[in-house]
Amino acid sequence: MALPGGEEQQRAHFITQRLKALKKCPPELIPLGIVVGAAVGMAAYSLGRKLVVDSNLRLNRSEKKH
Repeated sequence: MALPGGEEQQRAHFITQRLKALKKCPPELIPLGIVVGAAVGMAAYSLGRKLVVDSNLRLNRSEKKH
């Protein structure tokens, strides 16, 4: 789907503004951001895999027996 010219220019402007903001960030923080981002990604993957694969995990309430 093609975007109208104005919206495409606005999106490009948004990206360049983000890149300029990244240049204001101290260079020592960039590797830290990469490591933290990777850790959050791995944690999300691990949690999702645990919820899908583990057959012992109870996701719903068990029925009460009276």
